[in-house]
Amino acid sequence: MVFGTMDRSIEKILKTLDKLPVNPDDLAHWTSAIETTAKHMCNDKKGKITFKYKTDEKSMKFFVKDPNARDCLVKSIEIHLPCIPESLQGFLSVFKYNLKNVKFDK
Repeated sequence: MVFGTMDRSIEKILKTLDKLPVNPDDLAHWTSAIETTAKHMCNDKKGKITFKYKTDEKSMKFFVKDPNARDCLVKSIEIHLPCIPESLQGFLSVFKYNLKNVKFDK
């Protein structure tokens, strides 16, 4: 993955989680559901996709290995977004938008 402005934008977005009035357990649940769906869509058995919120560390961990993995994670967020509590929808919408623009080395 190329570490450019989009990656810094995502890093800034992840830091805003501390300011959101959300239940950490809800965030962990939804990130797990999104990750599971994305992995299933991409048939990811080699760890190309990670999207987790660790409640004990209060931190978001995410990783996409290639454009296909990125697209599966974006699509998974889109699928789950209508069911996610409104307090998280804005955060995930901005995250998804920036994730779409992440560039990869060839």
